[in-house]
Amino acid sequence: MFTVRPATVEDAAAMRELQQIAFAEEGCRSGTRDIPPLQEEVGSIVQHVMEQIALVAVKHETLVGSVRGVKGDHGYVIRALIVHPTCQGEGIGSTLLRALEAALARPTRVDLTTNTLMLGNVPFYEKHGYKVQDRTNPMPGIVLAHMSKHLASDA
Repeated sequence: MFTVRPATVEDAAAMRELQQIAFAEEGCRSGTRDIPPLQEEVGSIVQHVMEQIALVAVKHETLVGSVRGVKGDHGYVIRALIVHPTCQGEGIGSTLLRALEAALARPTRVDLTTNTLMLGNVPFYEKHGYKVQDRTNPMPGIVLAHMSKHLASDA
């Protein structure tokens, strides 16, 4: 069993470590470690935790998942939904995603970008109501899917 809670500044180093582990395979498949999740420093994560929305999943006192939300021009952007590779398939990613959506300040749209080299990513988000809006090729061998989910508005 795991619990989800708001991230604290003290979680930042563990969040970065988890990010390095979780995105290592994507870096290998992409043929480069020059992808944003593998280049991000702890200070950037600390700043995010202090200024934006960040949640973590904890299992037996160990951080096993995290997700961050950033207020954007048209709603929110999901950044770095991460689940430790040994804990995938336990519902942690789905729980974190739903918890983040619930924590957002009444957005009408949520956006995200995911690397299609990770074959399960697009179907995972589609299962949660996200739709591919565009695909881009920022460097040879990498195709990013830009996805959005429109949420009900109270207006």
